[in-house]
Amino acid sequence: MKYPAFSFMFSIVAFFAQTQTMQTFSLPEIIQLAKSQSPRYKLAQTQKEISYYEYLTYKSDFKPQVSLYGNAPVYGKQYTSVTQPDGTIQFLPIQQNLNNIGFSLSQQIPFTGGQLSLNTELNQFYDFQSKYNQFNGTPVFLRLNQPLFGFNALKWQKKIEPLKLEESKREYVHEMENIAQQATELYFNVLDAQSNKVIAETNLINTTTNLNIEEKRINLGTTTEDKILQLSLQSLKSRQGLEKAKYDLGVAILALTTFIGVKDITSVDLLIPELIPEVEVALEKAIEYTKKYRPEYIAFERKKLEAAREVAQAKAAKQEVNLTASYGLNRAGEHLGVIYSDPKDQQTFAIGFNVPILDWGRRKARYNTAKAIERLTTFTNDLDDATIVQEVTTLVSNIELLKSNIGLAKITDSVAARRYTIANNLYQSGKLSITELNLAQAEKDEARRSFISALRDFWNAYYQLRKLTMFDFVKQESLYKAE
Repeated sequence: MKYPAFSFMFSIVAFFAQTQTMQTFSLPEIIQLAKSQSPRYKLAQTQKEISYYEYLTYKSDFKPQVSLYGNAPVYGKQYTSVTQPDGTIQFLPIQQNLNNIGFSLSQQIPFTGGQLSLNTELNQFYDFQSKYNQFNGTPVFLRLNQPLFGFNALKWQKKIEPLKLEESKREYVHEMENIAQQATELYFNVLDAQSNKVIAETNLINTTTNLNIEEKRINLGTTTEDKILQLSLQSLKSRQGLEKAKYDLGVAILALTTFIGVKDITSVDLLIPELIPEVEVALEKAIEYTKKYRPEYIAFERKKLEAAREVAQAKAAKQEVNLTASYGLNRAGEHLGVIYSDPKDQQTFAIGFNVPILDWGRRKARYNTAKAIERLTTFTNDLDDATIVQEVTTLVSNIELLKSNIGLAKITDSVAARRYTIANNLYQSGKLSITELNLAQAEKDEARRSFISALRDFWNAYYQLRKLTMFDFVKQESLYKAE
């Protein structure tokens, strides 16, 4: 019978046991690696580039567009019906060629939503049967397309697109802090496993030593078989604990190195970040920085504008009036020179409209829906703002408590370790029971784990505070640098 879970566990342990070199890292070094080469960093960088190019695309819409168009040649050879003077139809062969080419310079008009273009066109017709050649050209003509009382998409783009770019820049910085916080969590997962491995190794050494002492005492009649059996059980449990700790450490290291994007590291020794930064955080300032730098507050404004845009579009849909006008010079002739030497003026003017008389309330319903969504956006923004402020307030009030917890946990760890050393010496001299020794050992192990946990809580809170406020309270500067 096979046990896949155990096979996987031992393969992980064996994989990490093969490592010949140990690499040492600090928490800032791991965070820097995660911020510079992790898959999450690459995703964030790519998304930032996409947002930038989307903004460039938007900007290009407001610049003059130059285009060359045409068809050359359009050749046709076929039989077609031709009505004769006596009313009969005769199918005659035709063989013709039509070429046309044009050049256009167009410009969007942001404040009106229209488009102005300057164009030139040339057409040529040639009939192969009759050897007839004809040119038709428009050396220059100006065209205006202008919606009246309509929805001006360009005006809203000019308001929204810069906000989207700014939001994407802040989102990138925010994601970097997300990466830092995630790397911190994985770092302490390794530290926990690393600490548990050291605890298991120490306990196994001490238990083995005590077992050897008791085995010598039994020959002298100064101990009992019960103590030896109890220590034997503890030794077996310590061995099991050590194997489990090795496996957990291997899995934790694999998770960390995968996250930071490093594939050639299989064994690490992580330094315990005991040096706590001096962080002075005033709640009013933290909330101020949050509202000033967080991408959500740019998103709030963007969402409000997008909702207002939908209302304006729904309102404009109640009537559609479009103005089209053009003025230019045009001429046809058998020779190309005639077209450009003596062109005639050409004018067009048209107003098209579409006003619904009966639509069963469709457009009104769409307008009311857009208005309701606009109100919903306002309410949602207010709720999200309150949630963010509450989160910052809770974290700021908690961070001082977490700092003090580290000091207490460190003292407790030192006292518990010292007590266990004394208890172990007393036990080996026969002045302490095995029950009291086990209690001292359990307190020592728990104190060490509590110290690592206190450090984890602080550093998680520290990087979460950076993420929430987009501010570095150690350097007293914003994490977001406006470009």
